[in-house]
Amino acid sequence: MEWETKGSRRRQQLAAQIPDEWKLPVPFQSDSLVNVKGIPAESGILGPLDIEITESSADEILANVRKSQWSCERVMLAFCKRATIAHQLVNCVTNFLIEEALETAREHDKYLADTGQVRGPLHGLPISVKDCLDVAGHETTSGLVSRIGFVAKEDALVIRCLRQAGAIPFVKTNLAQATLLVESTNNVFGLVTNPSNRQLTAGGSSGGEGALIALFGSPLGVCTDGGGSVRLPASWNGVYGFKPSATRIPSLGSRGVGYSDSNLGCTGVIANHIETLSLFMSSALSACPWNNDADCVPIPWNSRIGISRKLRLGLLFDDGITHLTPPVLRVLKESQEKLAAAGHDVIVLDWSDLHLRGARIIFTMYTQEGGVGVREALDISGEPPVPRLATGWSERPLTPIEIWKNHRARKQLRLDYLRRWKQLDLDAIITAPSPHPAPPHEQYITTALSAIYNLLDYPCCIVPAGEVNLEKDVADEAWYARAPYDKIPNFPYDFGDEELKSLYKGPEVFANSPLALQIVGLPWQEELCLLISQRIDDIIHHR
Repeated sequence: MEWETKGSRRRQQLAAQIPDEWKLPVPFQSDSLVNVKGIPAESGILGPLDIEITESSADEILANVRKSQWSCERVMLAFCKRATIAHQLVNCVTNFLIEEALETAREHDKYLADTGQVRGPLHGLPISVKDCLDVAGHETTSGLVSRIGFVAKEDALVIRCLRQAGAIPFVKTNLAQATLLVESTNNVFGLVTNPSNRQLTAGGSSGGEGALIALFGSPLGVCTDGGGSVRLPASWNGVYGFKPSATRIPSLGSRGVGYSDSNLGCTGVIANHIETLSLFMSSALSACPWNNDADCVPIPWNSRIGISRKLRLGLLFDDGITHLTPPVLRVLKESQEKLAAAGHDVIVLDWSDLHLRGARIIFTMYTQEGGVGVREALDISGEPPVPRLATGWSERPLTPIEIWKNHRARKQLRLDYLRRWKQLDLDAIITAPSPHPAPPHEQYITTALSAIYNLLDYPCCIVPAGEVNLEKDVADEAWYARAPYDKIPNFPYDFGDEELKSLYKGPEVFANSPLALQIVGLPWQEELCLLISQRIDDIIHHR
């Protein structure tokens, strides 16, 4: 079929972008390899300096560039090499911008040599970009066959801001079809796999970013989040991620589908180091994007905010939609013990009533247009939806009155959630981003734990917290014997608590899967959310 031919041709073009000298030796190409995180350093393609550069934090890279210890070109070369290796292992890239990125890096080096100054706080830093965000002169597919050959005329505004700060885009990354899936797969570029266990999902819709960064193929990845698309890939790949409030970072130049403007999707970031999340926020906002995007709020980054006192932290174990699986429950309890031992107040929250209301509201919003927009996008090429695409297909679109009633319910929930937060005088909430670790492909259960914070428009930070333990994470009889929660019926691609029990046959199903915490703050308080997240990160990792 024509759509299959177009997809196959595009994959061939992508493969041809990888130089022969960067292609993996045959022993590393075997599909039998499960955990591939060590292969980039073992492949023989990277030299010692390549490894040192790519495994350094963004702050360390920038410091070495400013001191002329490393040139921008040398840094870029190292990441280009490592990104091609990562792609060969987990299929995480949609476009390599190697020659353009190296040329830009050389221009940055010349500027520093000529002036003694850097172009901005991100001078020479390679950045990866999710393939729904425009990069001038390059294709933006959003994982759709119909958008093959759609070349952006200008950068998405966030990319323009980061370029102004000195960053250099060098790859675009794989994603879910139409960005509407918790599995990063599409009919153009195929499936992204998890570097810790290629039998597991890398998450979605920003799975290419999560997998690439887990393999140290990029120091900073720019991506989007409409229901967990930053947070689930970050948590399931063992890296850091941040979802700000919806209009704090500009979304102009992000290519989605559909007509609904109800869901508060946003532009976010994934990185290997928590400090990089704040670096992204401060650098993007230093360009005053609100002058070019009417939806972007005019709130500059405030680096003077601090919090040194004892924290009051809410801990949410139960959202009334799914019970947490043993490994997810374990890391929450371990974190609770460490935070309490460090002197912080940790209050267990019984807020399942609010979360049940939130899930019904957000899942209704996801389906309110009846799938019209995504069907149109697929019909252009004739391609089919991939399994479990969040089409929102239903019998009919909602009427305007039904949509307005749901919006009113959202407004009331936001008020009730805030009141309960303030009654307890909380600084942040800690919960899981998902009830289970990274699952086998196509077997994720629900986005309820992440999507509610899009509905509420609360900033969230993902902090890695270990991995599945084959001895500690065996479920007891009581876990299987419990009565499952009733399934929320109005979201056609999510599963429920009964399916979760069937999925969790034991920890070996999720072998090597990373685990994470989701740290939640109040709207427009991104600075505080990240500061608290960094303190929690230090405590749980004994720094």
